[in-house]
Amino acid sequence: MKAILIYPPFCTPASPPYSLAKLYSALKANGVDANVCDLNIEFHKRKYPEFRKYFQAFQKQYDKYAEVSAEYLKQTKADYSANNKLVSAGRNPELLDELSSLILKEKPLFAAFSIVYSSQAFYAYALLKALKEKGVKTIIGGPAVNSALKEIADFSLNSEAELLAFCGIKECRDSAADFGVFNLKDYFTPAVVLPVKTSSSCYYQQCSFCTHHGNQKYIEFDLKPIVESIKKSKQKYAFLIDDMVPKNRILEIAAAFKPLKISWMCQLKPVKEYDAGTLKALHASGLKAVVWGVESGSGRVLKLMKKGTNTEEIESVLKAAHDNGIKNVCYLMFGFPTESKEEFLETIAFLKKNAEHIDLVSAAVFGLQKGAEVYENPEKFGITKIIEKERLLLEPSIKYEAGQGLSQEDAEDMRQNYKRTLEKLNRYPKAMNFFREHMLITI
Repeated sequence: MKAILIYPPFCTPASPPYSLAKLYSALKANGVDANVCDLNIEFHKRKYPEFRKYFQAFQKQYDKYAEVSAEYLKQTKADYSANNKLVSAGRNPELLDELSSLILKEKPLFAAFSIVYSSQAFYAYALLKALKEKGVKTIIGGPAVNSALKEIADFSLNSEAELLAFCGIKECRDSAADFGVFNLKDYFTPAVVLPVKTSSSCYYQQCSFCTHHGNQKYIEFDLKPIVESIKKSKQKYAFLIDDMVPKNRILEIAAAFKPLKISWMCQLKPVKEYDAGTLKALHASGLKAVVWGVESGSGRVLKLMKKGTNTEEIESVLKAAHDNGIKNVCYLMFGFPTESKEEFLETIAFLKKNAEHIDLVSAAVFGLQKGAEVYENPEKFGITKIIEKERLLLEPSIKYEAGQGLSQEDAEDMRQNYKRTLEKLNRYPKAMNFFREHMLITI
């Protein structure tokens, strides 16, 4: 049985996709003949060779980096949009024949797509249609699978175990992601940053706005094969892509990573457990940066979000991390339902107060997601009306009306009004919110 695993365009071409590395390893460990095809990197290296050349060679010349990355993001945004419109109109996107041929030359029995981001849905649809015309069986899976993709694919599966079962494997051998199947020199970075996953979901799963965990049970993976996978790759940078892990687990991970002498970064919740001693130990293991879920500088809003944090603890954690050599990236969410203009400004004031301990700000405006507590119980959050609008190749867009606080439009206007204030906090180019791998490499 020959399987081809596919990662479609479009998303940031900065690191090999974890999902394909893990699925390939699982199939291989269980005797299935398989190969991978990262069509996202194949598209980008063909379309943007000069950008690739620059990003693979850049060092700490941040002014030039900011200029080039801004142009890259502008150009890719326009190109992605143009190609998505072609697919929506029933036409072929750029490079479709060329990329399809990379799949067809493998003569697969089936092609399995990993669709992680909604931005991949359009090109995935075009590829699925092209493969169907050639008689290739198709499977889709991943968090961004939607009803339009399910209609055109032959099968939709929900997990690695289901894919193995599809291949006729009942007793599965466990395995860690195998990055050796990729040409790691293809990616738009001066050094490879491996995406590493050590758990199945988020241990907390209580934030009222979040659906990332997918209500999956939190399971911690054995660290030994993960460590062996990193060793085998011979790479020196890693990004922990776990949704969220508790303190005791991150310390276990740090202890496992320390002998590898790698530089790594992760996402954590800024709670008091991350005291100076803990952060010192994490930094000693090679932890260079943390993306903290700060979200707001308003205590009331944090409580409504059910973050399990408060501004005093956040402030203390940011200082302790900074004092121990860890760079702080702060996630922010403006416009949470019922947030007032005054509470928006509380967040701005909080950021200014803690500017000395902040290295990069990543600010977004709240978006309502189906399945989140805010969606399921809108009245608890002041939402009076939910408006869903059908879209051709995506799930419906969701907007809402609230009886109090900033509207979505008001929040976006205020974010734009304070754009310069937020950018002044950054010690790294703002484009590193898209290319976090570049930030890690330059620390």
